Amino acid sequence: AKGVARATGARVRIPLSPPKQFGGYMKIYTSYFYNLRFFTPNMIPISTAISDPKWYHANQGNTHVFKDKRGVINGLRAPVFSLPAEKVEKIENMCSKNCLQSPTDCEFLKVYERYLDSLNFDDIMNRLQIFVEKVQSAFPFDGEPIVVLMVHEATSNPCSERHGLQRLFAKHGIEVKEWTANQTD
Repeated sequence: AKGVARATGARVRIPLSPPKQFGGYMKIYTSYFYNLRFFTPNMIPISTAISDPKWYHANQGNTHVFKDKRGVINGLRAPVFSLPAEKVEKIENMCSKNCLQSPTDCEFLKVYERYLDSLNFDDIMNRLQIFVEKVQSAFPFDGEPIVVLMVHEATSNPCSERHGLQRLFAKHGIEVKEWTANQTD
């Protein structure tokens, strides 16, 4: 794919000009909001949800961004990964907490994956790189930036947008794994 030179595991080689201090590699993971409490300051959580938990914006509206007491940035969003409202409104059998559908039968997830497939992946990667650079400039931190695409559902819930996000990146040769609290990076 144009714009992405090569992928090795969860590290993505992105051509940069000028070269970045972290060597042009960006780690990308998925996780869910509960895990944010285990993040380190160099982890950049970016919500992909249609709506976020209020605490993620310090109860100050969905545009509020802040660093929490541990120095972790909260409140960042990537609306490009959220299913647009006009597509959500057309879904007849919307999921709920008591959803009886399987992930393969879920109309929402089917529509979501088709939406992700329609996105310009090279443009997303370029925008993501610029976004990370701006975040690092506005909220300086030590260490290599680690992008974490946030969803609501725990890993035990198979009905989650995380699988669509992971498949989107995999289609372009980039492995995006689930971040867990007990990993070493």
